[in-house]
Amino acid sequence: GGGGATGGTCATGSGSGTLSIRITGTPSGLGLVTVGGQNVTSDTDLRPTAGPQDVKAFLVAEGGTIVRTAYTPTIDVASPCVHAGQTTTVNVTYAAIATSGKLWTGVSDASSSATLLGYAPATVAATGTASAAVAANTSGSGGFTFDQLGNVWVTGATTVDPPVARYSASMFNAGGDKTPEISLSSPSFGSAIPGPGVLALDPSGNLWVSVVGANKVVEFTVAQLAATNPTAAVERTGITSPSGIAFDVSGNMWVATGDDTVVRIDAAHLATSGASADCTITAQSSGAVVLALSSPQGIAFDAAGNLWVSYDGTLAALSPTDLAGTGAKTVTPAIQIGTNVLGLPVGIAFDEEGGLWLAAAAGKFARFSQAQLAASGSPTPDIMITGSDLGYAGWFAIYPAPAFTPLEHGLP
Repeated sequence: GGGGATGGTCATGSGSGTLSIRITGTPSGLGLVTVGGQNVTSDTDLRPTAGPQDVKAFLVAEGGTIVRTAYTPTIDVASPCVHAGQTTTVNVTYAAIATSGKLWTGVSDASSSATLLGYAPATVAATGTASAAVAANTSGSGGFTFDQLGNVWVTGATTVDPPVARYSASMFNAGGDKTPEISLSSPSFGSAIPGPGVLALDPSGNLWVSVVGANKVVEFTVAQLAATNPTAAVERTGITSPSGIAFDVSGNMWVATGDDTVVRIDAAHLATSGASADCTITAQSSGAVVLALSSPQGIAFDAAGNLWVSYDGTLAALSPTDLAGTGAKTVTPAIQIGTNVLGLPVGIAFDEEGGLWLAAAAGKFARFSQAQLAASGSPTPDIMITGSDLGYAGWFAIYPAPAFTPLEHGLP
């Protein structure tokens, strides 16, 4: 949100005045402003009692079928004073956030030095060849994510890169080499290789990092993200080669592991360090020959609360029933979708229509539509994108994330 505390000299009287809220900058002309706790979404004239007023404005997201565009507000009068019988105007101006309105994928072996590619929705709306609208070098993009303001968080590609880095959203109006505004090192990462792998922000904005070689997932609080070389506030240990991280609507954390399992750590246990998981799930194939599904990596929740897992070429949906309970359990996901294993699918991300994006073969990435995700099989992807500058796609993310996803950057 934007705004400021009231203050200064502002007489409070028994009369009333007019507080005129004017909103511009979004395609609809709408926004989200609060005045003394009252929501205002469009141009509005209020009649408050004379005196200081508390005005705040908040991020909004609009439009788009694959991905929405997010807008950030600026208020020209942070602490307006309403005078009896007079009109005070507050202008709230919204501007698009550069990382929004695009489909993002982390890449390796690209034809340029880019590690993070952003695609305009129109260019990936149907099967074909597409070029990235933004080709940025962030010195790594493994397990990348966005925060609520659209800033990009990435893990370093090599030991000479910052283990974790944040790049301001404003840097992505254009491509090219980027310099991080935050470089996060920590003794909690240890010296084992691989180091930090995947990043996720919980609903409170705390950053969780899977530290692959150290077999743990660690948390840095919002306050620690501005510190130098902080020690993690929480370490959840005993998680073999952790990969993808996701949070459900209850704030529980789910982690894909190198033990071919997906584990749950309940929200109540995320405030303290420890080695135990509340639930450990092994998934197996369906059919006449039953095999364990192995190598889970990318994980993401859909609108129905199913946890989708990328298992070495198979996409499986763990239902809310599969996810319930405690202790170790083996489940057979009702929906299992075969993909092109040669595509090395890793990260997955849902779009606004409920379609799921993932890597395909070299130089390609793909999308399964929401309808295709409703039943098991090996369907041809709804959309297949080819790009000469692509190299190998890895992780995927969208900002803002769809409102149905329990992500910190899933704006309403």
